[in-house]
Amino acid sequence: MAQFMELAEVFEELEKIASHKEIVRKIADLFLGLEGKEVRDSAYLFLGSIGPAFENPTLGMGDKLALKAIAGAYGVSEEEVKERYARTGDLGDVAFELNRKGEGNSLTIEDVFSRLNEIKKATGKGSQDEKIRLLSEILQRARPEEGKYILRITLGKLRLGFGDQFLLEAFSIAFAGDKKYLGRIKESYSVCTDIGELAEALARYGPGELGHFSIRLGRPVKSMLAQRVEYFEELEKRIPGEKAAEEKYDGERVQIHKNGNEIQAFSRRLENITSQYPDIVEAIRKNIPVDKVIIDGEIIAYVQKGEDSTEEFHPFQKLMQRRRKYEVEKYTEILPVAVFFFDILFLEGKSLLKEPYPKRRSLLEEQVKESGIIRLAKRKVTESLEEIEEFFNDALEKKLEGIVIKSMDNDSIYEAGKRSWFWLKWKAEYAKGMRETFDLVIVGKYYGRGRRKGSFGALLCAALNQEEQRFETFTKVGTGFTDEDAKEIDNLISGHIVPEIPKNVVIKNRMLPDIFIEPAKVIEVLGMEITESPGHTAGEGKGETGLALRFPRFLRIRRDKGPYEATTVKEIRELKERT
Repeated sequence: MAQFMELAEVFEELEKIASHKEIVRKIADLFLGLEGKEVRDSAYLFLGSIGPAFENPTLGMGDKLALKAIAGAYGVSEEEVKERYARTGDLGDVAFELNRKGEGNSLTIEDVFSRLNEIKKATGKGSQDEKIRLLSEILQRARPEEGKYILRITLGKLRLGFGDQFLLEAFSIAFAGDKKYLGRIKESYSVCTDIGELAEALARYGPGELGHFSIRLGRPVKSMLAQRVEYFEELEKRIPGEKAAEEKYDGERVQIHKNGNEIQAFSRRLENITSQYPDIVEAIRKNIPVDKVIIDGEIIAYVQKGEDSTEEFHPFQKLMQRRRKYEVEKYTEILPVAVFFFDILFLEGKSLLKEPYPKRRSLLEEQVKESGIIRLAKRKVTESLEEIEEFFNDALEKKLEGIVIKSMDNDSIYEAGKRSWFWLKWKAEYAKGMRETFDLVIVGKYYGRGRRKGSFGALLCAALNQEEQRFETFTKVGTGFTDEDAKEIDNLISGHIVPEIPKNVVIKNRMLPDIFIEPAKVIEVLGMEITESPGHTAGEGKGETGLALRFPRFLRIRRDKGPYEATTVKEIRELKERT
């Protein structure tokens, strides 16, 4: 059986490697030596987790409980652990320092993975003490290097500086021999979003298994996304002839899975958010009678009132009050919501991903009975740009984001995980002549002055270089924040402060922030112009100068997006070339 020490040693090496290719090769070499369930478990552990996002794999242990476990494991006082933590800033490093026994019997991957699952499953009365006991016990058995990474995984702070795309590349090399299958592996991962399951299948059966992955109940697929267009007339160029314009809602993307009486709701980031929306779950039971179905939609803070059934839409930030652990029922009353469905992906055992959009919409309308909470996205099917513009203006009058234009062609399949040209978005900012909105990752902050003293004055934000799987700086954002925004952002990034530039972030000396932030949180930024910049690194290289965003303005926090869903350098370059 493979030893956890093998993973710990690779983790240690990866922290020191900056080369994309070398990281992928090192991971591939390790996976070549694993078998069966070890492959599955290791795939999760490499991402600092013990399962796919849709299974909510957090262990429920914070720094306070981990600190107690370390003290118990190594026979020291909690005060000593606190002092060392204050100095190192990393409880994993503290465990490494305190583990004086040195060499011992190494743990297996299965030992560690099973114990982490036990910690997660400890719930109810006395669960905190049980979690502390379980963690303390395995730390006593672990070697120093093992203990360090067990702690970091437990706390969700593995911080190796790469995401799941590195693993997919490594799988292609390890299980298919080279990268020629990488495209198909990525497509399969958009449908089979359980990276452990995908890895184990590839290890057992090779790339021939890729054709067998399909959508299934309880395992969400990655959302299909809309492409951007630069000018309104481009809608006709990209989607000629008949097209469907749908209202675009400023809410939370949701994928609903109904399997008999069991109903699950998954976010765009594939997290299970069922418990946050009991009103939607109950409405689905009453208004969607079909037994097995998966539907795609958007949850919004919404009220329909008055004799004329006036619709009132509230912004995304208000909706986020519903994302809470406690007082869920209370906020169901305080903040009513509706879900607007616009696609159907699975029906009574059959995948609909390869069916054209017109057929999917027709099936959706057949299966969904509208009510106050359950709605169908409003749309206009037409060949006329004038009618689409009128529909767009009506959407703005309702204070919506804009519209999404969808192809009515026979090849308009649902492209899971892709930003597809079958869907195009046109938002209010475009109509006002604004340049564009960008979803950017916070990688640093600059100290504030005056009213913002004690918080940040500006944020250093980066775009995703998808090819290199790294984050390159694109702009410094210092306007658009309210005091409440600044406080909320400070809270969000407080757990992601690091002492030096993260290795998956590229920053030039002239742009160095006062505080470095590991790529974790995304904000939406509005800008007026993309220019070449010697100060920023977005798109720099191969004879190209870096790109920067002029006149940036903060719009909102993107809680529904992770760092690897940020605007890409390629998208920015294409936007600049079109202007």
